[in-house]
Amino acid sequence: MIDGRPVDSGGTPDCTCIVIRVDSRAGRPSAVARGPEAGQETALATPLSDVIGREPLFVPPSTTVADVALAMREGNHSCAVVTSRPHGIVTHGDLARVVAERRPSDTVVEQVMSSPVHALPAGAPLIRALLLMLDEGIEHVPVLRGNRVVGVVTDVDVMRQQSASPLLVADRIRRAGAGGAHDPALADLPTDLAGVAASLLGDGVDGLRIAAVVASLRDALTIRMLELAERELGRPPGPYAWLALGSQGRMEQLLHSDQDTALAFAEQTEEAGEYFAALAERVTDGLAAAGVPRCPGGFMATRWNRPLDEWQRTFRGWLDEPHARSLLDAQVFLDLRPVAGELDVGVLDRTLARGRDRPGIQLALAQTARRFAPRAGRFGRIRPDRLPPAELKLRGTVPIVLLGRLYGLAAGSPERTTAGRLRAAVAANLISGDTADTLLDAYAVLLSTRMAADLGEEVPSTLSAPRRRELQGALRAVRTALRASALTHPGPG
Repeated sequence: MIDGRPVDSGGTPDCTCIVIRVDSRAGRPSAVARGPEAGQETALATPLSDVIGREPLFVPPSTTVADVALAMREGNHSCAVVTSRPHGIVTHGDLARVVAERRPSDTVVEQVMSSPVHALPAGAPLIRALLLMLDEGIEHVPVLRGNRVVGVVTDVDVMRQQSASPLLVADRIRRAGAGGAHDPALADLPTDLAGVAASLLGDGVDGLRIAAVVASLRDALTIRMLELAERELGRPPGPYAWLALGSQGRMEQLLHSDQDTALAFAEQTEEAGEYFAALAERVTDGLAAAGVPRCPGGFMATRWNRPLDEWQRTFRGWLDEPHARSLLDAQVFLDLRPVAGELDVGVLDRTLARGRDRPGIQLALAQTARRFAPRAGRFGRIRPDRLPPAELKLRGTVPIVLLGRLYGLAAGSPERTTAGRLRAAVAANLISGDTADTLLDAYAVLLSTRMAADLGEEVPSTLSAPRRRELQGALRAVRTALRASALTHPGPG
């Protein structure tokens, strides 16, 4: 069987149709939420079985690269599936590397293939292939029916389905660099991201999945900034890890999300301190120049930059003594995820896992979450049309994120996404599957609405009546879940 890792951001795709228009005053795309047309099928919901065409090229692992190159050219294939166990894949890029490395043409394909491959089932929607390509930086996804490869979806197949493809944006990011970290090619990145988000909303993709796409593109930008900075500064004096925090760490970013970053390196030396301080400065400046705002709270690698053993001591202090100030810092770092670098930061995950046995920080998280409960009017009614846009974050997405952190910590889970944390809580019998599904559905609805606001709409006042009812149900679900948290983690809040 092909060993693949399907990407699923969780949540139920909402079927809202978004009408895209261009604001002539601002020159940017904006979105208006409408009800779906009857029987509407969006492009990214298309099953992969409907996207793949002819059968792929199969070659045994003992085939030479010369023969594979010939077969790919004659059949006009961009890749070949290698029938090894587990299966592998060879692309034009792999063959180009063989030539660049001056390896002999009789090199067997088993020595140059990528294996195991990342595959998806034939019934999976096209959006899954898109997310997998962005997440893994690949251009070919084998499609399975049972255990058999029946086709390969390529980046070109995905781009054909979209008017503004995130794969094209990712490619532009990877090619940027002629002007260094301030390359003019990146100046239009915010507009490109807005176009991608508007296109995905128009295809009926829910906000949780769009947020994952935005985060993947921000990851690609960060990696490129690091490459450019290392080109200027020279080889790092030791291994390091660039860490994403907050919404970037959770892969749940919106268009206006700011920088939340940190940097860990192996050992504290004078050379390491100077080098990584300069690296953090260059990358932070580069991200800001490309339209990613600096964090007003200072959660950036320019400040949070230290050796790994010091990070361990810091984390232990947060878990053992969750005071008000330390809790604010700890919550952002609960979402940490390595984006680039060779340093293994698994020890930080193991340190955070100790939170499972720390009722103090769990109680503090629960109390914080309940402070952001959606406000209800008379008879317990919630009127989303009367909420200012900022309230959708403070009274909607923020408490869901906080509950995800709470239950993920209580489950001792290394998961960083809100969906992953809630599912880990279900597996640990901390919450029911229905509760997790309801919260994730609510999260997707709220993120979709906030994404439309990022694109220039005056939400929720412009939403249709069905969409307002959906938003009202999402806020009600948040309120119910927060009340339930008082049963497992009682206390004021």
